[in-house]
Parts: sequence; structure tokens; C-alpha cells
Amino acid sequence: MRMPENKINIILILLFAFGSTSVWADLNRSKVKAGVKAFDESQYDKSLQHFQDALLDDPENPLGHYNVAEALYKNKKYEEAIKSYEKSLNSEDITLREKAFYNLGNSYYQMNKYQEAIQNYIKALELDPNDQDAKHNLELVRAKLKEMADKQPMQNQQQNQQGGQQDQQQQNQQQDQQQAQQQQQQQQGDQDKEQQNQQEQQEQQQDLAKQDEQQKQQGEEKQAQEIDKKKELSKEEAERILQALRSDEKENQKLRRPEQTARRPRVEKDW
Repeated sequence: MRMPENKINIILILLFAFGSTSVWADLNRSKVKAGVKAFDESQYDKSLQHFQDALLDDPENPLGHYNVAEALYKNKKYEEAIKSYEKSLNSEDITLREKAFYNLGNSYYQMNKYQEAIQNYIKALELDPNDQDAKHNLELVRAKLKEMADKQPMQNQQQNQQGGQQDQQQQNQQQDQQQAQQQQQQQQGDQDKEQQNQQEQQEQQQDLAKQDEQQKQQGEEKQAQEIDKKKELSKEEAERILQALRSDEKENQKLRRPEQTARRPRVEKDW
């Protein structure tokens, strides 16, 4: 969109045309001139300060508010500029009011408020039907609104498609998450089962080891008992043998005594 520069030189024209009897009579001309000079040099902050200082001399002056609005617009302070442009509409000067409406349209356009921009361009053309800039901007804003209206169904369709795709993606993500959770649960279950089997195997091995130890202990005890038993039998057997020997000795003694008594000393004759 073509946005023509706000023609602040109209202020100087009015200033010198009306002289001291115009609506500028109450404004400090030196401050206004300084503001215009700074404005032309693109020193918009400095220009705004001069215009505001000049407005202090006559706070209700429409031209003073228009000056301030111009500097605010250049500083991209569109909301504040709109307020100052609206105050300048109190002027009886049709040219000033037409410029104020036109610049109100520009300000609303910069804020993307296209309906308000159209309304102010129309008001500017009502005061000056030959304002080509207002006509141009009005046509462009209307075309932009129509383009936006035409794109809206397509955007809605794209949004719906995107929404459907997002829903499908979310559904797929949820399914993937569920599958991942199931796999994780299955893996965890397998790990738990494996740990349980390992624990059972360890317990079985421990039980077998205990049984082997018990059997070993029982075998050792049994072997010790057999040894002790053998030792006892050996003692009994030795005692029995000793008794037998004693009995045999007595018998032998008994057998030898008769021989002694029967044997007599032999007397040899002395022939």
C-alpha cells in the first residue's frame, strides 16, 4: 500500500497565510518553526518536543494537536497519534480536518484495524473528493479485506486439515506410546520372571547343597559309628580270646598234674 508522507508543510502555509490573526496567533511561532525544521530533518523526537512545547501556550488549538499527531505518527506511536488527530478535528478549517481524517486512516491501517481505516478514508473523501491518496488507500484496504475474506475459507480448510493431521499425529503418538508402554511392561515382566527363575534356581541349588551337606554329615556320622562299633567288637573279641586262653591254660594245668602224681621216682637196685 502506498502511504504518502504526512504533508506537514501545510502548517507553514497556514501559518504565513493567516498571520497574527489566524488560529496560530496563540502558538509560539518560534517553537513551531523549530518543530517543523526538526521534522524535515527526520528528528522526530526533537520535533515532537517542540510541538508539545508550542501547544502548552494554547492547549486547545487544533493545529497544535495536528502537529503533535504528525510527530507521534513518525515515531510510530499510533495510538497516541490517533488521540491527537481526533482533537485536531475540532478545527473549522476543512483542509485540516480532511488531512486529519486521512491520517487517522493511515494510523488505523498501521494498527491493522482495516475497518476503522476505511471509515476515515471515506470521511476524508467526503471533505475532499479529489484526494487521490485517500482514494488509492481506500481501494487498497478494501482489496486487502476482500483478499482476506477469500483466503479465510481456505485458511479454515487448511486449519481443519492441519487439525485433522494433528489429531491423527496425536492418535499415532498415543498408539506408539501405548505400544512402547506395553513393550516396556512385557520386558519388565520378562525381567521379573527371569529374576524369579534365577532366584528359584539359586534356592534349589542351595537346597541341594544343604542336602548334600546333610548326607555327607550323616555318612560321616554313620562311618564314625561303625568305627566305634568295630572298636567295641574288637575289645569284646579280645576279651573273649583272653578268656579262652585262660581257660585253655587251666585245662593244660589240669592235664599236667596227673602226670606228676603218677610218675614215681625210679629206684635203682644195687646189684
